[in-house]
Amino acid sequence: MANLLTHSSKPRAKASYRFKASSNLCVIAILLGSTVSMVCGPALAQQTVLPDNSQLRGSIQGNTLQTQTTRPADSRAATTDSGIPSRAYEPVSPGALPAEDDSSNLGLLGVPQNDGSPPSGPADDSGGLNPPPSPEDQMTPVPTASVPIPEPRLGAPRPTAAAGDENNTDRDPENPYDTGAIEQSQEANPAENRAEKDNMPVSAIERRIPRPDPEPFAPLGIRAGTVTLRPSLSQGLRATTNADNSSDGKSAILSETRLRARATTDWSRHSAWLDFDGTYDKTLSGEEYSAPNIGLRAGFQLDLGARTTVKGEAGYRYRQEDPSAPTTLQGTSNRPGVQELDGTLGLRHEFGKFFGDVKGKVNRTTYGNAEFGNIAVSQKDRDNTFASIALRGGFEMSPAIKPFVEVEFGKLIYDEKVDFSGYRRSGVRSGLRGGVEIDFGEKMSGEFALGYLRQGIDDDRLQAVEGLSADAAIKWSPQRGTDVDIGLLTRVEGATAPGESGSVYYEGTVGIKRQVRANLDFNAKLIASLRDNKDDTGLDKGFGAEIGATYWFNRFVGLDVSARHQLVRSDVESRNTDETSVYVGVTLQR
Repeated sequence: MANLLTHSSKPRAKASYRFKASSNLCVIAILLGSTVSMVCGPALAQQTVLPDNSQLRGSIQGNTLQTQTTRPADSRAATTDSGIPSRAYEPVSPGALPAEDDSSNLGLLGVPQNDGSPPSGPADDSGGLNPPPSPEDQMTPVPTASVPIPEPRLGAPRPTAAAGDENNTDRDPENPYDTGAIEQSQEANPAENRAEKDNMPVSAIERRIPRPDPEPFAPLGIRAGTVTLRPSLSQGLRATTNADNSSDGKSAILSETRLRARATTDWSRHSAWLDFDGTYDKTLSGEEYSAPNIGLRAGFQLDLGARTTVKGEAGYRYRQEDPSAPTTLQGTSNRPGVQELDGTLGLRHEFGKFFGDVKGKVNRTTYGNAEFGNIAVSQKDRDNTFASIALRGGFEMSPAIKPFVEVEFGKLIYDEKVDFSGYRRSGVRSGLRGGVEIDFGEKMSGEFALGYLRQGIDDDRLQAVEGLSADAAIKWSPQRGTDVDIGLLTRVEGATAPGESGSVYYEGTVGIKRQVRANLDFNAKLIASLRDNKDDTGLDKGFGAEIGATYWFNRFVGLDVSARHQLVRSDVESRNTDETSVYVGVTLQR
């Protein structure tokens, strides 16, 4: 029984197993069929070729944005089959449209089939990104121009054909990606030009035009802060007919060395300056002669206000006494040295059209020993100090012309109250002058004064030294490149001989400098002198002329050549001199 039951259950179990396998196969087949219809159906529909041989969808590498923006209105419902379906249109008024019956279009599992026919319901006129043109725009022809599209770069997406471009005959049928020429409106969409820069350079309001240097061979100077120093050194040879410029002088060839330096300031308000001029002559052949001549002078100007000015000067000079001067001891074997030290300080104030000026002056003069062979004779009795004060007042006739009147009082004091001859030579000096100040800018500037000067002597046995006074210092430039310096000088000279009072000495100079070229200068100088002797020896007349030229190779090196002649004529034989010389040298400047 048990065996029977066991054998009878085996066929039933096999039948049940076969039934389950068959049902599983049916379910799998149904699922595969529905999956194929859902996946393949829309894909095949999107690849469907339209009657005009144009594809609904381009390749994956096409320009998706351009394909979407240029699709025609007829294909606006074709893209809704993929992805989430859009909501069906439902009118506000029920019954406006007949009820849709898609029962005949239902496929497997109730999914509507896509047979290529347009969907039912109202059309979507939104047009996507680009709405369709209106009928008026379609009827109006727009002038177009063909603009070639440049070949796309490697890796860049190629443009796809715009929908509705069926009549474009420039398209290559073998290359579906070649869109040919693009028709565009030159008025509505002109060709793009190169954009202009917004930050273009703007030319200056005032253009800087380089100007040539007016003095390309002038010294540059050495600058230290606000002070500029301009040094120069000259070295040359002088051939002269009278080495010591005496009445019995002999010819010689001299080595002449000259060192000059000028320092100036460029302060905004005040000013100061310093000048040095030193010359040394030494005989190379001929009459033995050696003579140093050194001059140092400094000055300043302080502007205390708009109308108040303070000026000061100081100077030192060392020279050898002129052998033709009446105060020189005759028969000496040397030329005694003379040292001069002076200083001035003045205050000037302007009020309205008038001005006042007060100036103090001090001079100190000392003389070296006179040698007669091995005997040295002291000249201390000639050492003296002179101090004076001058008052000047004037008015402004015009900004360039200012007449003035000046009064001077001073005292000449000798170190020895009584000299070796037993005379008291100290005395009071007084002077009265009238003149004019000139200021025409660069054209002419300076002053000129005429008056009377008197030097009294304490000793009643000696008469006073007095005479006409003439002083001037004028700078005149008649034309650019030409400078004229005019100077007049009046001074009182003492005497050493017993019974002699002294003399009044006048000197006038005219110096002319002409710049012929930037590197070539001509200069000339005229000197005239007159000595009025109060010892009944008459007048001593002197004259001198010098002409020269300087050629500059550059700013630092120049060649100097000059020639001069000077003479003195007097009733006293020992005062007559005559000298002619020629100089050639080189000047170095900085």
